[in-house]
Amino acid sequence: MDKRILAIFDSEESYAYRLMEFISGKTNLPFQVYVFTDENKFYSCAQIKDIECLLISESAYKQEVETTKIPHIIILSESGANLNKALHHISKYQSSENILHEVMEYYTDRSEAVPLALRTGLRNMKIIGIYTPIGRCLQTTFSLTLGQMLAKRYRTLYLNFEIYSGFSKMLCREFDNDISDLMYYFGCAREKLAYRMESMVETVNGLDFIPPAEIYHNLVGIRGEQWLDLFGEIEKASEYEYLILDLTDGIMDLWDVLRGCDHIYTIARDDGLAMAKTQQYEKALQCMNYGDIATRTTKWKLPVFRQLPMRFEELTYGELAGYIKTKVFPELLKEDLDG
Repeated sequence: MDKRILAIFDSEESYAYRLMEFISGKTNLPFQVYVFTDENKFYSCAQIKDIECLLISESAYKQEVETTKIPHIIILSESGANLNKALHHISKYQSSENILHEVMEYYTDRSEAVPLALRTGLRNMKIIGIYTPIGRCLQTTFSLTLGQMLAKRYRTLYLNFEIYSGFSKMLCREFDNDISDLMYYFGCAREKLAYRMESMVETVNGLDFIPPAEIYHNLVGIRGEQWLDLFGEIEKASEYEYLILDLTDGIMDLWDVLRGCDHIYTIARDDGLAMAKTQQYEKALQCMNYGDIATRTTKWKLPVFRQLPMRFEELTYGELAGYIKTKVFPELLKEDLDG
């Protein structure tokens, strides 16, 4: 099925093409992107009847545009003036990522039906579950570093299930949506998942992530089978090759989620209490007939690092990154390296 057209109409040529380049780089959108910088060419374009969504700058807007009967018209506001209360306005002067978030949220909310996004790549999405029964073991730092390094070669999505992640503070960002919103919308309209995700996905050093739950109570009651259903739909509706799950005891049916992972990693430590907790965890798995999780788990006993990067954006440059490159990657990417 042909993609629908998203048109950008702005006389500021460099801006229009920069925005087009960013949006076109998103492989799973339902649009092909056209750019118009000239009024006459826009109104005389034969494909104008096929435009599904139009982003038009405030300076280019005229009431005449409404006679085109384009279903979704969004004004890129330059002065903050409301040119037409019936049309949606978003700020032109923000990041391309934020503009795309707002466009996809608006489009997904107002479209009764969106074209299904189907996976076009040949690779299946591999799920890496990272869980450690001990605290203060660098699990999240390990997970983020692994994810950022994978993202340099593969499309990778990271999901964090900590009760208090601190992401907003660490990244100096405010998030409009988080993983609890994604699960809610998935339950309401799973066929719109790909486009709903596109309105939520954030990026840190090349790694895509859905913001962790701001209020973890919003995830209480979501069963493991529901999470696995979501992960399966993410695979079908996106081009992600790796999904990294930074798991904690807060997630319901944790063991079922771990069982659904292709790779399971646990951070190990040598001190007596850490070893006792790990042994108790493995014994519990055996007693509850989840022993296959322990047998499929790779333990990583991290060395003492003299210094770790303070910022999430710098994790790929530290000693931990070197450890992952020389120790973890050869095991994780064995199939690719052998191929």
